[in-house]
Amino acid sequence: MAADSEQSLIKYPLMRVFFVALLFCSNTLNAAEIRVAVASNFRYTLQKLALDFKEKTGHVLHISAGSSGKLYAQIKYGAPFDVFLSADERRADLLVDEDIATRESAYIYARGKLVLLSNIKTEGDCKAILSSERLHKLAIANPGIAPYGLAARQVLEALDLWDRLRPRLVMGENVAQAMQFVSTQNAEAGFVAEALLYAAGSTSGQADTDSCLWYVPPDMYSAINQKMVVINKAKKKLPVLAFTRYMQSAGAKEIIRASGYNVLH
Repeated sequence: MAADSEQSLIKYPLMRVFFVALLFCSNTLNAAEIRVAVASNFRYTLQKLALDFKEKTGHVLHISAGSSGKLYAQIKYGAPFDVFLSADERRADLLVDEDIATRESAYIYARGKLVLLSNIKTEGDCKAILSSERLHKLAIANPGIAPYGLAARQVLEALDLWDRLRPRLVMGENVAQAMQFVSTQNAEAGFVAEALLYAAGSTSGQADTDSCLWYVPPDMYSAINQKMVVINKAKKKLPVLAFTRYMQSAGAKEIIRASGYNVLH
């Protein structure tokens, strides 16, 4: 029988094409789309992870990015997401406490790092820009809804500069918008996520020659532990479970580290 099948494939080339197509379809029939709400700082990294995840599983990530505060509100009021990648622990934990997301899915997938990026060149420490009269506008994410904005406020308060610089602040809805203010020179400096330097095209996380950077010591702000949770209605979807396992894999962690984050374990 097997020999007859082989002879048929040789005799009828179109049949061979049909069977090849059938084999291809069998590997993709189970592919699914997973709807992921992600904090703006992690969008670039998630896009890289999505390519790797699709290559490994066939599943596709549909990515919606924004501030953690706004995404939390959208999910709370019924936005159709499967997974939430928050820029902090608080919003993810709130969804668990409100019985909207599953406790067992909670996982700190990355720890963010804060940097001061400035368009004002200086021969000394870039940190000195914060006390310079040349600084007219300082961009930060909104501390009320964005974890990186809260971290920026904590740094300014630790330096006893919050009250002085508050009139000069330009607040973005999220840290990506704060980065945009600096990159378009609508602000002379801004507190941004280190990962956004990679997203802007740097392969090393370094500023270009027309900018300067101050890597903020992590003990000056609360740890930016970015947490993932699965929304209750998606907890039994096998592709979603595959994605949560993937995010804890060695390969995913390597991509995350290479994108400017720390990984806890």
